[in-house]
Amino acid sequence: SRIKPDDIDHDAARGLVLESDDSAAASQEAFKAGNLLQVLRDPVLLMFTLICFLFHTANGCILPLVMQSLALEGGRSGILLSGFCIIVAQTFMVGTAKICGEKSALYGRKILFLIGFFSVPLRCLILTGLLYLRDLNGSSLFLQIVILSTQVLDGIGAGAFGTMYILVTSDISGGTGRFSLALGITTAAMSIGGTVSGYLGEALAEDLGYREAFIILGILALVPALLYLFCMPETLPTQYTPGANVQKVTTNVEEEKERLLSSKNNSHQV
Repeated sequence: SRIKPDDIDHDAARGLVLESDDSAAASQEAFKAGNLLQVLRDPVLLMFTLICFLFHTANGCILPLVMQSLALEGGRSGILLSGFCIIVAQTFMVGTAKICGEKSALYGRKILFLIGFFSVPLRCLILTGLLYLRDLNGSSLFLQIVILSTQVLDGIGAGAFGTMYILVTSDISGGTGRFSLALGITTAAMSIGGTVSGYLGEALAEDLGYREAFIILGILALVPALLYLFCMPETLPTQYTPGANVQKVTTNVEEEKERLLSSKNNSHQV
């Protein structure tokens, strides 16, 4: 039941494609990975890396702030509800990730990704309004539950981003053979953004208050959303066709190797 090493096509796994369809180039040398510096200078990859960093800088600290605001104002029920924050978010994240994985080739990457991006500023806007009502009228169990329900948007944003960023990174690096490198760069940007976010969110909440922190984080979350909307192209490869059975038009790398090698042998025989 184990996967045999010979069954793994490492060229296809790293997104490597033929540089030329010329049968004279049918050899292992035809499958060359892209130049490292050329990949690192790709403006689309650089823009996407910046977007990943900014998104997690804005989004990473919102969940802890929501949990703290529930625990501080709601007593024992607030502590219980703060624990449910993670459960609600994870539940909707799983469903969103499944939908994005199934529909990204049908509707494209951009529209689904934008839903995840804009869910964060919308969530911050709703939280700001709810905290204003709580400060005005006092805390209640109903209001605490409504605040908890905003974690649905957290799950949508996390599920969309977690699925789509891998697909978009694969699209950008497709054909270069440098998918792992590109994924490492975008993942590192996310991790650094999340680290910065933890300090930024706590500093804002301590110095300005939770409501003001959500306002600033919501504005900050608009930056990557707008950058992706206006500066990032649709990365879905043209080899994919929409439909119930989405298939890649081009053959896989191993079949292409065999076709070109066979063509070369036939030419020698003639």
